[in-house]
Amino acid sequence: MKKVDRLKRTQEQLAFAAADTVCFFAPYPEDLRCLQEQEWLPVIDWVNGLGCDFKPVLGLKVPPLSDRTQDFLQKRLNALSEDAFLAFCAVSGSCRSVILALAVSEGFLSAEQAFDLSVLEERFQNRFWPEEPDALASRNSRRQAVLEAAEKLKGK
Repeated sequence: MKKVDRLKRTQEQLAFAAADTVCFFAPYPEDLRCLQEQEWLPVIDWVNGLGCDFKPVLGLKVPPLSDRTQDFLQKRLNALSEDAFLAFCAVSGSCRSVILALAVSEGFLSAEQAFDLSVLEERFQNRFWPEEPDALASRNSRRQAVLEAAEKLKGK
């Protein structure tokens, strides 16, 4: 990967972080929002304790990413080897979360835990609606991608 590509991908990860899955809580149903708070807030608190200031929101309005958080993430991403960086991008893409990818990278969460948090809403909905075979196959494929990328990420 060329240095220009790395810079571009880093900028994409920073933009992606502003719309991180675990920062968007459902306004309803209340049971889902409570589950999100219970499961996602500890991860948000953890990453904020490292030097970020992610703020959960209700709904879908994307807040800007602070300079402090951008600087923190940029330093962490730049410190990764090329292979680890690509694995980080694969985990963040499959989990739809830079925060969860960072938690895997830092050993705060296992790849399985991160993936399960990333599909929290799907698992909640599956309590009420049957799973479609294609959706289940897609989720299993994404899970496998996360597990494989996390192995490369651990090699840093």
